[in-house]
Amino acid sequence: MTVVGQELPIKIAVYDNGKLGFVEIEQKAEGMLDTFTKLKNPNFAGVARALGLWGQTVSDADQLEAAVTDWLAQPGPALLHVHVNPMQLVMPPFTQVEPAIGMALYSTRAILHGRGGDVWEMVKENFL
Repeated sequence: MTVVGQELPIKIAVYDNGKLGFVEIEQKAEGMLDTFTKLKNPNFAGVARALGLWGQTVSDADQLEAAVTDWLAQPGPALLHVHVNPMQLVMPPFTQVEPAIGMALYSTRAILHGRGGDVWEMVKENFL
């Protein structure tokens, strides 16, 4: 609302993985099962349009380049809502021992609680 009211030509990008990704990674790194991290997000582009901004949602990588070009070409404020893969991990440039042990604990607990599919999906998306 502020960027519309002040007519600021600010470009906003929302990367939506449908969860509190960093909180989930921290929980897993501590060996915990992820809890209360899944989100049911609105269509942020629709919310932006309702507030008077230009807004567009991208869910397909093939549409991204054209959407970014349109987004940056807008003369006023604009919001680009980009759906990203929820299982994609953000990998630091180095790995410490404690988080690696925590991820092993998480994986074991997830499998024991019937969530082996989550572990396999994480492995496929990040290591295969």
